[in-house]
Amino acid sequence: MKEIKPTCDPNGVYSVKRTCAELGISNKTLRKYRLNGYIQPLNPNNTYRPKYSGQSIIECWNILTTL
Repeated sequence: MKEIKPTCDPNGVYSVKRTCAELGISNKTLRKYRLNGYIQPLNPNNTYRPKYSGQSIIECWNILTTL
């Protein structure tokens, strides 16, 4: 995980690949974070192509840096 806060737009919509790049994690780690409730996709019913908001990426980073 990156030690620098993500610089993504809070109002933006990001793919799994871009979300992983912003957080500095792998796809499997992002899936674990989603299952543990640290981050939620914008479209929870679409499990094949989840999209994440920039705000949820920043909030996830804030939660994980305090653990």
